[in-house]
Amino acid sequence: MATAAAPIARSKRGGHTSSSSAAALFYPFRALGYITESAPFAVQRRGTESFVTVSAGKAWQIYNCDKLRLVMVGPQFPADITALAAKGDLTFAGVGRDIVVCRRAHRVCTLEGHAATVTHLFAFGTNLISVCAGGRVLSWDMSRDAIDHLDGHRSGASKRAADLAKVSMATDKAQNTQDDLDSNDADNSKGEQGDDKDTDTDTDEGDAGKPRPSEFILPDGFECTAVCHPDTYLNKMLLGSSDGRLLLLNIVTGRNVHIFLPEAMGNTSGAAVTTLENSPALDTMAVGLSSGRVLIHNILFDKRVVDFGHDGSGKPVRCCSFSSGQGEPMLAVGGDSGTVSVWSLEGKRLRSLITGAHDGAVVAAHFFPGQPVLMTAGGDNAVKQWIFDNQDGSARLLRFRAGHSAPPTHVTFYGEGKRLLSAGGDRALRVFSTIQDQQSKELSQVNVERRAKKLKLAEQELKLPPIRGIAWCEVRERDWANVVTCHVGEPRAYTWRLSNGVLGEHVLVPPSKVGRDGVSDKGKPVCSVAVSACGNFAVIGTEGGDVHRFNLQSGQHRGAFKRTAAEEGKTAETTSAPTGPRRQLNLRGGARSIWNMADKSYGMSGSGNARTAPAHVGAVAAIATDGSNKQVITGGSADGMVRVWNFAAQHLEGEMDTGCGVQLMSLHKPGALVAAAGVDMVVRVLDVAGMRRVRSLKGAKTPVRALEFSSDGRWILAATIDGAVLVWDVPAARLLQTMRMSADSPVVGLSLSPAMDMLATVHEGRRGVYLWANSQMYSAAPLGHATSAAATPAKGVNEDGEDDQDEEDEDNQENKGGAGSRRGEVYCDLPRLHAEVNDGGEIVLGASASDDDEAGDDDAGDAETQREKKKQTREKAAAAALSVRPDFPEPAAPGLATMALLPRTQWLGLLHLDTIRERNKPIAPPEKPKDAPFFLPTTAGLDRNPVFDLEADTGDDDGEGADAARSRILTANGEGGGDVEGVLLRLLRRGKTNAEAAEDASLSKATPAYSTAKAAKAKGKSSRGTKRGAADANDAGGGGGEGQGLADVTPAPGGPYAEAMAHLRKQGPSALDAEIRALGPWDVTTMTDADADELADVLDFFAAEIPSGRNFELLHALLAHFLRVHGTALAERERLRIRAERVRTAARKAWSGLDQLMQEVRCALGFFGGQHGQ
Repeated sequence: MATAAAPIARSKRGGHTSSSSAAALFYPFRALGYITESAPFAVQRRGTESFVTVSAGKAWQIYNCDKLRLVMVGPQFPADITALAAKGDLTFAGVGRDIVVCRRAHRVCTLEGHAATVTHLFAFGTNLISVCAGGRVLSWDMSRDAIDHLDGHRSGASKRAADLAKVSMATDKAQNTQDDLDSNDADNSKGEQGDDKDTDTDTDEGDAGKPRPSEFILPDGFECTAVCHPDTYLNKMLLGSSDGRLLLLNIVTGRNVHIFLPEAMGNTSGAAVTTLENSPALDTMAVGLSSGRVLIHNILFDKRVVDFGHDGSGKPVRCCSFSSGQGEPMLAVGGDSGTVSVWSLEGKRLRSLITGAHDGAVVAAHFFPGQPVLMTAGGDNAVKQWIFDNQDGSARLLRFRAGHSAPPTHVTFYGEGKRLLSAGGDRALRVFSTIQDQQSKELSQVNVERRAKKLKLAEQELKLPPIRGIAWCEVRERDWANVVTCHVGEPRAYTWRLSNGVLGEHVLVPPSKVGRDGVSDKGKPVCSVAVSACGNFAVIGTEGGDVHRFNLQSGQHRGAFKRTAAEEGKTAETTSAPTGPRRQLNLRGGARSIWNMADKSYGMSGSGNARTAPAHVGAVAAIATDGSNKQVITGGSADGMVRVWNFAAQHLEGEMDTGCGVQLMSLHKPGALVAAAGVDMVVRVLDVAGMRRVRSLKGAKTPVRALEFSSDGRWILAATIDGAVLVWDVPAARLLQTMRMSADSPVVGLSLSPAMDMLATVHEGRRGVYLWANSQMYSAAPLGHATSAAATPAKGVNEDGEDDQDEEDEDNQENKGGAGSRRGEVYCDLPRLHAEVNDGGEIVLGASASDDDEAGDDDAGDAETQREKKKQTREKAAAAALSVRPDFPEPAAPGLATMALLPRTQWLGLLHLDTIRERNKPIAPPEKPKDAPFFLPTTAGLDRNPVFDLEADTGDDDGEGADAARSRILTANGEGGGDVEGVLLRLLRRGKTNAEAAEDASLSKATPAYSTAKAAKAKGKSSRGTKRGAADANDAGGGGGEGQGLADVTPAPGGPYAEAMAHLRKQGPSALDAEIRALGPWDVTTMTDADADELADVLDFFAAEIPSGRNFELLHALLAHFLRVHGTALAERERLRIRAERVRTAARKAWSGLDQLMQEVRCALGFFGGQHGQ
């Protein structure tokens, strides 16, 4: 019997509250690489297309089944999704014990009623059937009216029906007497008490509008584990139990129609039912068991039809699907073994076997109606489609979307930062696009699928070992392999063609050594790789200390980097190239033979200058090549040496002793600086040109596992084993910030984009790649303002900026406790699958984290109260940040130019307006709008169709309304109107007035007599009848002269012309062109003095704003367009030419200062990069 369970449904219109701190240098942006998790997908057909809804951790995603393109991403939930169902625009997701209802991408409500985790959801008509881990089965009313009521709005038909019901009830009340009403109320109360005998009565008035789920009373010991609807069985559901029984249930009456015993179905062992699937044949169902068997049972006669054994592994069956349409009827079965078995229903035999279809369990399978296409989803983070069109009846992979099946451990930005390379424990090298998910793919390892099918093995067993190092260069991407990887335990390095997405044709194998006993050494595993800046060579290092060079085009060995005996005995001296005689091979060509010239590693004589010693004692921890192909830098993990080699001659140029083993290295190629992380948890910055240490950066409390140098050379980022991400300022030798990017998933790899706008991280136990936005790139607050509280000088650097080795050694033990332990750490939540609308209010750039911390300390109250408090805290922080933030960025220092930070098209379009207008010319003439009554007022706008202002007071033509109505075009100057004056001109003159007032105020403070004379002069000055006089009168507000309030004038934050600049920044190219053309005369031959005054005011504006350095590119674009439009008019008047000369002087001075700074920086970079004189 159906009973009403406790109804609880709370509104979820808001977004998920993030706890990420606004003071972090990097805030969460989005996550890449999540396709599907362990929850089965839900497929539905909308029109002519099919869509599949999959779970991706804490959010769901919808893909178009035709090409598996991402269509929609749902909101973020507080826990992982355990069950999914879809119906029309509604998506139901089981999250823990709750069911979240979403309409498209917006949350409608949360249904609460289960005491355990929701495991199954099934949309059946207007009802939603939910099953929890405890076997409890509930039914929810999900009709359109119920959802509209929960969503806060109702359809027009529902509203009309409700209005008619109200009218009908009012009529009945008017016709009935009070006695009848009392009796009806008594009858209704009795009926309600009778109906609620078996229901939960602990409800209040607030739950009256919430859905009341119905709970079904199941037989004793029946724990539901699967649910399905048999076709043509009206209002019937088939439930599977953990003891092997099946139950046919009527969801309307709640009656148990029939119980199918496991013995009758052939399930003598009583194995649990794991899945139920309806077949195209009536009354026939597929029953999957935990014993690995599949039973085809006729529920009409309670008779078994056939019994299949799946793949023989004995692992539980998780999903089944029947094919339909023409062709041989098939049944696809998937289970925990990762294999999909396809059975022929006509022949009752195994048709084909897809071995290793997924690396994990196959959690869902679906045959598309009328097509021989099967879609499967597995626990390996992949959705695949298989088509049965081979001659032998087997399936081939048609299309798929997949991410990492195991957590990645390495990540690096490729090229300009639009793509990412990642690798991990799944033995795959993947490329992710940060712009379009459809471009993400896995690089092929050449016929792995075919070989696995031939050998009857899983693809995972034939893949290369896990990757331990990645190196790339995009210069030769289209010519040959440009990516090199080293793998765990592999004595060779592999090349990859990124343009084709396949494994390269060459394998880089170091030459083997022959020992004294004549046995060839197979070589040590390769542990580090690097690719030259030209893209022609690859340098690899082994665990034996050898460093070899290979040609990527041919794959041939091109020498090794070795030391002489004298260099091997010295540990800290720079040696010259060996000058000993070379051994001549007896080959044709003599000394100039290509064989003798290539024999640089083993062609030396047996003297002391022969280079026979390996590059390092022990493993080569890291290799880096400079940007000019002149040097190779290597670091040893055992000897602690950082050595610099000549790239062409392959001899040692110098070495630096770090005092401890080197774990990681990162090279800043333009500045010739290399960061080396040692086992002592100190990051040392070494100058390759000067062969000395320049910085020692401390603060890490555990060893470093990932290291990155920023492209501008100012920051060094390091991820430690304890999960902290530390950011150092290299020039200042300061620890800027320590971030915790996840409470339970420490960072194992990171990479900073070349533009420094994005940070990519990979985390332990998570299969995605997470992107973080650099707050310093999108915030107007300077770096020192956001990080001054957490920035402290690093140990090991004295006041002069030089390294102090003695101080470092003395304080080494003290810093092991961690200077970072005394600094405050910033905690951030992991990014979501996408940025939601509500996230904008949660991130306040440049704000302090103290408010968030205070809000987080109060744990009292329910979740809604906490969310409301956090929302108020964010609003306060946003208001505080906006109150001190100017409308446009101010120069960092006097004399520096500051960009407007506007879209490039907004100011660049002024130079190409004619081309833009020609391109945007309408093809057809505009349609004439419908005639409207002349008396309806309209609102101002650029749309050609009128927008009527219904709230405006038209008044009478000869009454007070006519006097109150003011023209939107003419300025007030007398009774009949005034001169035409645009908004820009009015703001420019207001700014000029502010500039003159500020200048007078400064002079009056310097000379008090000037103030008295200025006030006396203002008394005798009369207002002029021109446009300038009208504007001055309007700006004055009807009172006061020029001398009023001189001592109270304070400089505005954006200068006297701040309002005019704010107005110009909001305009597009066409609007700016219209504003500029509205100034001055329409015809130069008829220019008046008033027109000349307008142009003079504009020139004064440029002369005042250009030296300030604000809005550099916007001002020069406006000036160029102004001169192009009004250049002829400026040449007609002498005073205009004088002002134009003043503007030219200011522009030339601003550009000369900027050009000088740029030349100094260019020369400095060329000098330190070794490119001067080229």
